[in-house]
Amino acid sequence: MSEAGIAAILRAERGAVALTYGLTLVENACMLAYPALTGLAVDALLKRRYGGLATLVAVWLLHLAISFARQRYDTRVFMGLNARIASHMIGEQSDKGHGTSAVSARVEMVRDIVGFFEKEVPDMVHHAIAVVGSLAMLFTYDVDAGLIALAVLLPMALVNAWYWQKAVRLNRGINNQMEREVDDIVSGRPFRIRRHFWLLRRWKVMMSDAESWTWALVELCTVAALVFILIDFTRSPDFTAGAIYAVLAYVYDYLEGLNHVPTLVNNLARLKDVRARLA
Repeated sequence: MSEAGIAAILRAERGAVALTYGLTLVENACMLAYPALTGLAVDALLKRRYGGLATLVAVWLLHLAISFARQRYDTRVFMGLNARIASHMIGEQSDKGHGTSAVSARVEMVRDIVGFFEKEVPDMVHHAIAVVGSLAMLFTYDVDAGLIALAVLLPMALVNAWYWQKAVRLNRGINNQMEREVDDIVSGRPFRIRRHFWLLRRWKVMMSDAESWTWALVELCTVAALVFILIDFTRSPDFTAGAIYAVLAYVYDYLEGLNHVPTLVNNLARLKDVRARLA
């Protein structure tokens, strides 16, 4: 199915999709506020005051209600999109003379595209807010901690740039092999079937190896950042118990967001290849 065709279907549902993303933004704003609100609640409770705790509980209940509604709503929206796009794509690809094996594989790829908009885009928003918001909050609490966290971005960017090149090539190989799967199985020839699954295994092993190297390097960077930040801010006599908790929580949120970047890189590389095939 052409990119224009997919875009037309998405435009027809833009209001519903925008609502799901709007709810996602509110969810993430609540999550970003948790460490600071918890820190304030702890400091207030140490003084026998309960206003901070009441605020924290109110935000938590708001988050719960929005998450409950959003999860029920977005499944209905995106499963409807999947049905419409897949139906149009099958007819269009068949008219172009593509074989059953390729069309079958591309139906699965359509699910990947819709799944990307349903799961990965909100996930991207969540981790982007976690990284940017946590970094801003770290600067608010302690400038040195913010600078250490900021310095981690350079090695992270270099590692993930290398991984992007690998992921684009390896996803292309995996999808090429998947498009042959039905034909290879239907052939009934044992050697051809074994060869198909051996090649598929080979591509996926290479992808796993590249991902594991990227994850290991990213994890080393995050561990180093955590050590320096902990040493830095615990030397300051000005932190209250609530502030210490908040800084720790923002550090972990920031590093968790960075650790998700390799997964995002792989998903974007897969989407890039799928878009080219459906076009």
